[in-house]
Amino acid sequence: MDIASLDTPCLILDIDIVESNIARMAAFLEGKPAKLRPHFKTPKTPEVARRQLAAGAVGITVAKLGEAEVLADAGIGPILMANQVVGPVKIDRLMALLARGADVTVAVESEFNVRELAEGAARSRQRPKAIIEVDSGMHRCGTTLPAQTVILAQKLQEAGIEYRGIMGYEGHAVLLPDEGERAEKATAALEIVRKHVEGLAEAGLAPEIVSVGGTGTFEISTLPEFVTDIQAGSYVFMDGRYSHVLPGRFDCALTLLTTVLTVREDYAVCDAGMKSLTNEFGSPRTADGSIKAARLSEEHAHLTGEGIASLHPGDRIELIPSHGDTTLNLHSTYHVRKGNEIVEEWPILGARKYH
Repeated sequence: MDIASLDTPCLILDIDIVESNIARMAAFLEGKPAKLRPHFKTPKTPEVARRQLAAGAVGITVAKLGEAEVLADAGIGPILMANQVVGPVKIDRLMALLARGADVTVAVESEFNVRELAEGAARSRQRPKAIIEVDSGMHRCGTTLPAQTVILAQKLQEAGIEYRGIMGYEGHAVLLPDEGERAEKATAALEIVRKHVEGLAEAGLAPEIVSVGGTGTFEISTLPEFVTDIQAGSYVFMDGRYSHVLPGRFDCALTLLTTVLTVREDYAVCDAGMKSLTNEFGSPRTADGSIKAARLSEEHAHLTGEGIASLHPGDRIELIPSHGDTTLNLHSTYHVRKGNEIVEEWPILGARKYH
């Protein structure tokens, strides 16, 4: 199928770039103690997860049970849910996954989480696995003191839950454009995690898993010897914001194809609005930067930049999302490109899995 036959707006995924990005990350990690446990929040399709595992990933990270269910349906694992499972409804969904044979480890950050997991295990006769989330500076969830982490590890064992280790996430650092500042904040976050690792080891509870990191800090979070894996996800597609933060490391594989509706003297309008594109990380742009979606309404984008001088109604352009994760979550299909041909269509099975 030729790209010209696609209706717009729609997502195009360049498979050659995806595979190149996967290979680059695998090459970077080769010979290092830390491995890759890529986050599913970016690709949201088993097709990419399979390729990452084949390239050496030790598992897949998810944020939501719905994403874990998609991977389990596809026979993919092991799965690390880097989030807390709260409430009997979700706890029972987790236990149902375990009953199916899915290898899922969940994060806990409080005795409340441990208690709910233990109650769910008693109801289902399953034995869940857990890691403890450490607040390494993002101030979202997680224990703050090593002593708290030690107590939680002990509580997990007392409850009959398999304790596997800890995780942290330096999300407050991953998008900082200044490399020095990013390295400083990421290193400080890793030092917090180190203290928790040492506290656990002193208590005879040395963690099997120490999982940290994101795309913006992958080069930093793989340096400490105690880190076992990183959760970088966005690297596989990249987007406008990360390309600014990490120039030259990976290439942008995901674009939104859109049709120009009208062209005026100083702007143009296309058919990609807030229902197909997001702009919370800045304006989506063309690859050469000559056109940007300066303003989004529901079904339209106002295009500005020197490139609009060459546009005509009916022209089609490709925009690189400034934030790939939230843009792709609005869609149901990747149109997979190889050169100028669409060679496959992949359903985005993890899209809109809000719970």
